[in-house]
Amino acid sequence: MGLYGRVRALPGLNYTFALMNGLKSSAFVNGTGIVEGKQEGSMATASNIAVTGSLLYYIKSWRLQTSAYYGGSAGIIKRQADSLQLQSGPFGTPVSLVEANAVYHNNGITFRALATMVNIRDAFEINRAYANNTPSMMVGGYAEIGYNFYRLINPETTKNLTVFARQEFMDLNYRIPSNGIKNGTNRRNYTVAGVTFQPVSGVVIKFDYVLRKTDERNEDLIVTPFPQQLPYYTSNGFVNLGIGYSF
Repeated sequence: MGLYGRVRALPGLNYTFALMNGLKSSAFVNGTGIVEGKQEGSMATASNIAVTGSLLYYIKSWRLQTSAYYGGSAGIIKRQADSLQLQSGPFGTPVSLVEANAVYHNNGITFRALATMVNIRDAFEINRAYANNTPSMMVGGYAEIGYNFYRLINPETTKNLTVFARQEFMDLNYRIPSNGIKNGTNRRNYTVAGVTFQPVSGVVIKFDYVLRKTDERNEDLIVTPFPQQLPYYTSNGFVNLGIGYSF
């Protein structure tokens, strides 16, 4: 639930803002960031609130955007929060997020980049209350470049045969409080290369190869290992093929 607004401030510049319910830190899961803490539908409460906003600017062939989020994550009433030694109130046990991204598209060349950071100031208190191994900071980003080779045949073509390469990085345990446990699998690098083919509007075929690298797994986090458990490899390759149709 929330209130949303959008303003066009200057030519090429747009501003958006929203007021909504906050997160629920008891649902945070190590390795998935803050996504499990979202409150949806009838399960959403107004024990905490959050504000978010973004700036979007177009200049020539560039699309530039930055956004931020700040909101509480206790997700419970004051009496319960006090018993768990968590901050209550509208922005109690806050979570903040900042993000910036850029897109360039011209003459068949496409470039995209994004960087983001999440800060959970009271991660120590959240871990003390729920023992869910919440980090105090997470970071991530990616950069991708591609070229539509149909442009070499016909500069006015609407078809797409783009060869692309992308580098991604994320560390979901970039900083952890003293009562947290670091897991090397949460520090990941992805190198991706592939082809996107769009023969007609609404149909796309995509093929890519992904090389994923992580740090070593923390074996202390495996409480009940399977007897036939396979070894963990810090480097893995994947081949993906996808077909999409929009109607």
